[in-house]
Amino acid sequence: MRTPHPAPDAKSRGGMSDAPPLQGDLQTELMRVLWEQGAGTVEDVRSALPDGHQGAYTTVQTVLNRLAERGLLERERQGRSLLYRPLVSEAQYLSSSLRRALGAASSGAKTAALAEILGSLEGSELDEVRRRAGAIDRQRGRR
Repeated sequence: MRTPHPAPDAKSRGGMSDAPPLQGDLQTELMRVLWEQGAGTVEDVRSALPDGHQGAYTTVQTVLNRLAERGLLERERQGRSLLYRPLVSEAQYLSSSLRRALGAASSGAKTAALAEILGSLEGSELDEVRRRAGAIDRQRGRR
């Protein structure tokens, strides 16, 4: 039985929801593990955490349940365990975070921040951004 928990304030934007922000290092580490593994039980996730972040089983379980309640994970019963699976991809989460961070900024600050981010990319990453930007332009009818 799957029990997805949609975020109560999720707004649809471009086909994806605005994901609520992660709160703290443990939430970030748990989501990183699940994005890499695709899904896992509490023990699967806990054992994949880096040294220093492997908290008690009940702590990891509580945080995973909170992430599910906030709409970032779904829970599926598998025997006596729950399997946790991300409801948003890492790319969707990062896009949502960037939109939130840039949302109130002036046009000049947005442009400068994005230019700095683009300047930090490797050549192949920048080529991929150009390819995707071209596809967006074509969708918008800007050929």
